[in-house]
Amino acid sequence: MSNSPLVQYTKISPHRSERYEAIKKITIHHMAGKLTVEECGEIFQTREASANYGIGTDGRIGMYVEEKDMAWASCSKSNDQQAVNIELANDQIEGEWHVSDLVLSRCIELVVDICRRNGIKRLNYTGDASGNLTMHCYFYATACPGPYLKSKFPYIAAEVNRRLDELTYQDYIETLPDRGYFLKGDGYKENIKMKDQIKHIQRFLNWALGLNISVSGKYGDATEEAVRNFQKAAGIAVDGSWGKDTLVASRTFTK
Repeated sequence: MSNSPLVQYTKISPHRSERYEAIKKITIHHMAGKLTVEECGEIFQTREASANYGIGTDGRIGMYVEEKDMAWASCSKSNDQQAVNIELANDQIEGEWHVSDLVLSRCIELVVDICRRNGIKRLNYTGDASGNLTMHCYFYATACPGPYLKSKFPYIAAEVNRRLDELTYQDYIETLPDRGYFLKGDGYKENIKMKDQIKHIQRFLNWALGLNISVSGKYGDATEEAVRNFQKAAGIAVDGSWGKDTLVASRTFTK
């Protein structure tokens, strides 16, 4: 299990435990202070608490517990076993406990990196503990992460997912069928055994064209129309079938 290459300061806390579950969640906290990564690291040396990462007032990223280990952060062992915990410095004390745009943007950058390295395809913010983007207050009677950050969780999830979609373009390309499927009359269009391949094509079309067609594995009217639109964008013959020319165009397509 690796750690983020974005880390600029490391001071490992003694307050940590062995992680025996896979990383599936992100939990974001606020520091309740205008702290640097060094100051936050010192607190975790003595206080019986910790986080995997922290982002200081200047946007630098510190690591206090390696990802292979569990931080003592959310007062829930079951959450901490599955979560990477991140502390964000405030630029306002009390009130909304505001967090600067710089710190918020660095948090999003860090979360994208964590998700990519740990195979988290998307963040699901549900507003409670059932999602994989969680808050400290879901597990303990605390104001953390403060009103401002709480209001930003939908934005954080949306922005992380947007970047994950961009970063996974190569994944979409690699999982497309090796040959062009669904040529008219070749029998594949109705072949149920091709369901997984059709799903890969639908995911690619959603990314390439910014669509939201159902990833159903059925090559229906919506998928055929999306293929037509992709063919137009790629400048190749338009017939609505995912043939060899369309496959070749998909492998060199850029937005």
